Amino acid sequence: MAYKPSLRRKSEELEQELDIRPVMNLMVVLIPLLLVSAEWVRLGSIDINVPPSKTGAGDNGDEADSEEVEKELRLGLSIAITDLGITIASPGAVLGSGENDEGPTIPVDGDGKQNYQAMKDKLIEVKKQINGKGFKDENRAVITASADIQYQVIVRVMDYLQTYEDNNEILPLFPEVNFSKII
Repeated sequence: MAYKPSLRRKSEELEQELDIRPVMNLMVVLIPLLLVSAEWVRLGSIDINVPPSKTGAGDNGDEADSEEVEKELRLGLSIAITDLGITIASPGAVLGSGENDEGPTIPVDGDGKQNYQAMKDKLIEVKKQINGKGFKDENRAVITASADIQYQVIVRVMDYLQTYEDNNEILPLFPEVNFSKII
């Protein structure tokens, strides 16, 4: 037996217009909010550079080009961040801490925190020593960090690497930042 709807119940279909005012109100608020937040994301970025190629010269194998690359003065400043502290080094030497040359250049404080200001002071000394000596990469620093270092520590090191103040003038310290990994 087929189902038969009740004859007593008669409903009329009412036509209603769709009210889109709440959706429009939401869009009026969301679009400016998204535009403003996109601007903040752009302002909060730190530029990093792609590491230079290892070949340096063209791939055509010209001996004159390779000799020019070898004659260029390169600083090769690297900053290694570990849980023991921050080590500042160059291919020629590792900058010691002054009291003992075995450990990192800037050891961690007694409470286990990195001493960023001491790192910046050492880097300012390095910058003043190399300034005007013709180093090709005098504005570049390579940051390496061990796997257990927090991201915020790396960002703070990058912040302290950007600029320094000398005689009420803001000068670039090492604004070109590259990354490497500890092998």
